Amino acid sequence: MKNILRLSILSFLIILVNTSSAQEFDLEVKVGAPGISMTNENIVPALQKQLFEFFNSNTWTDDSFQDHERIQGNIQLTIKEEVSPTTFKGQLVVQTSRPVFNSNTSTPIMKYVDKNITFSYDGLQNIRISTDGYSDNLSSTLSFFAYFMLGMDYDSFAPMGGDPYFDQAFGLYNSLPASIQRGDGGWTQDDKRQQNRYFLIENIRSPKFRRMREATYNYHRKGMDKMYVDFNEGRAVILEALTDVGRVNKEINNTILPQMFADTKRLEIVEIFITADADQKTKVRSIMLSIDPSQTIAYRELR
Repeated sequence: MKNILRLSILSFLIILVNTSSAQEFDLEVKVGAPGISMTNENIVPALQKQLFEFFNSNTWTDDSFQDHERIQGNIQLTIKEEVSPTTFKGQLVVQTSRPVFNSNTSTPIMKYVDKNITFSYDGLQNIRISTDGYSDNLSSTLSFFAYFMLGMDYDSFAPMGGDPYFDQAFGLYNSLPASIQRGDGGWTQDDKRQQNRYFLIENIRSPKFRRMREATYNYHRKGMDKMYVDFNEGRAVILEALTDVGRVNKEINNTILPQMFADTKRLEIVEIFITADADQKTKVRSIMLSIDPSQTIAYRELR
């Protein structure tokens, strides 16, 4: 079903073009293996090409996207260990953003660093969209993040709008072999820090985090998208959203979603509130340091 709300918002961002695109993503993709002497030097360029086509050439939803509506972002896969000529360990950085209504700026939606990627790739195999079946860990991991990125984007346009895509990501997790669910550090429920893919999707689908997801919608749709009408009013709504995120973090301490929120929004929040009054600055700084205590320096301009 076509997402009328999303299209109606974005249709005013730039002059509409006559052609539409079925693809949802417009991502820059980079694959690297710094400091590693690869047995097969063709692996890196082949994998980069495959990842680019996987995200940008496939169709992920039933909605139609104009070119300017496609989700912008960056995918960076860094190979850190060659276990064998076709087996690798590495890190995946996922970042997305969306336009701010009636402006020429964008707002970051998601930044997540997955430090525990293990995959097999021979330079020739296809990376497949995974839904309810398992083919290989690389296909499942990339499909998971595609659906998660969609969920985050849709949440910013409608309350709980990302539910269908988070459900698909969770279904993908359930389709993994038991040996992967138990033995792969990127997926296991036994991660004591609760900072992997399983907890990312388990948390965001949990009723405990509903208030935070609603805050995500309020931050973007009622805050950022309204600033062109009244900047101060939009900023006040964003402060209310931050207060809700802080409450969730206090109630469920040391969980993955509030920290991902801080990693994504840290610089933007400082920029928004740097000209605020002293009371707002104090509130924002207190909230963000409770979520993001290791980043004291980042918030010093809000003192």
